[in-house]
Amino acid sequence: MSRYLDKYEFEKPPKVIKYYDEEPLKLNQEFQFFHNKNKFRKEINEVQYLFKEYVSFALHAAGIRDTYLREEYTENNLVLIFTTPDVVHKADQIFETHNKIVENGCFYIRSTSEYTFLKATDMKGMKAGLEILYDLLKQTLEDYFNQKKFDDYIKIRPFEIYNCI
Repeated sequence: MSRYLDKYEFEKPPKVIKYYDEEPLKLNQEFQFFHNKNKFRKEINEVQYLFKEYVSFALHAAGIRDTYLREEYTENNLVLIFTTPDVVHKADQIFETHNKIVENGCFYIRSTSEYTFLKATDMKGMKAGLEILYDLLKQTLEDYFNQKKFDDYIKIRPFEIYNCI
């Protein structure tokens, strides 16, 4: 059975990073990047194509349906949920669970056993959050392939990050 990384390394460590001893997020081919605004869709490409380098296919990115995420949540927030199509149906509940106040230029990321949730209020924060997410996923994929236990899932330890640029 493969393990997951205990801690991530960052060139500039985030203000707040907490790790949780919970069930890890287990990635499979159903995972997609769900976003609430087209204005940062292009910025998702780098994270999306990271998977192509390691597993020979890019993960899909799609918009979150209005029926899954209330307008009041999406109005002043940029949201990305990395999960499966089944779990994104709970986007309102995910947002409510992690309804932290995020200032301009900042971002919040929470990873659980079902999803990774990224929230920002502006493009500066979203771009910074996507850079951290890229680093996290790259380290996770590198560790998985170094273990060479390909009969198991790629796993991400549950964590929470808050940071500002």
